Amino acid sequence: ARIQEVSERDENHPTKNFCYISGGSDICPTPLPRSHVHSAEQLRSLGDNVQFVDVRPLSYKKSFDFAARAPADKKKHIKKFLKKVDKDATLITFCEEGTFAFMGAKALKKHGWEGPVYFYDNGGYKDLKKLFKRA
Repeated sequence: ARIQEVSERDENHPTKNFCYISGGSDICPTPLPRSHVHSAEQLRSLGDNVQFVDVRPLSYKKSFDFAARAPADKKKHIKKFLKKVDKDATLITFCEEGTFAFMGAKALKKHGWEGPVYFYDNGGYKDLKKLFKRA
């Protein structure tokens, strides 16, 4: 196995591993591994105003009625999206399988989100759909 060093000045900092070790911070979204999430109520209990954010490309047509769709790429689109989000919200990003959920949450932090943000990891839309059916 190869070990890759990433300095704090690197454009990829923070990495997902760094955020798992350090937990949520001003630069790191908080990980929510699928194995640790057992119900939709558990997710909703993370804040008074929990907002789910689908960071998958818009080509994925199905999503939850209650989830916002965040732009994944351009800084100005992300900033525009953030202006529409309630500043008191707790954000939970999700994607298809977990990787882009982290990248989306990290982008939201990088471009100005100051509130709590979690990323649903090692799972995605299909897993969340099962949780919400049980709720």
